[in-house]
Amino acid sequence: MNDVTVKNNAGGGLRAGFQIFPYILFLAGIAGIAVFVRSGSLPLERGICAAAAWILLFVLSDLSAKSAENRRILENDKKERRASVERIQAAVKRINEKALALNSSYGGEKQVLADMSASAKALLPSVDLEASKMEYEILTALTRLDFLCDKAIAGTDRGGDFPKELENLSVKMRARERL
Repeated sequence: MNDVTVKNNAGGGLRAGFQIFPYILFLAGIAGIAVFVRSGSLPLERGICAAAAWILLFVLSDLSAKSAENRRILENDKKERRASVERIQAAVKRINEKALALNSSYGGEKQVLADMSASAKALLPSVDLEASKMEYEILTALTRLDFLCDKAIAGTDRGGDFPKELENLSVKMRARERL
């Protein structure tokens, strides 16, 4: 509402990053103190103290607002990290459920998937940037593995891509689990 907005050439808005109202209030307070000092109603020493207190009040309120914003951002980051791990866990669970339909020649792969399920459940959200990158790669590989699992169930995985992708994914999961 009080945001200053600068229009770019494309017609969209670019937020300037500050609000006008607090600055108007700040300047009005300083101007009011100056008027009282100038008129003699307020001694100069007390006017200086009042101006210093007014400045301190605005600095502290700005710090408090930034601190609240940082807490909100950190909370959103925590939620996103949790959601990423939960997406991995859900995808692994879904593939494990599909794997029940695989024939007996995929016994080793079923065991690897069961182990991967345990690894996925043990995953903890991490603030490490490398962990986020790995989670993205794991989710991409899980999507591919889901498709290859369907091919293996249908008997059309003649190239053996399902076991290969499963092994690659298993290595990625173990690496992510260590972070």
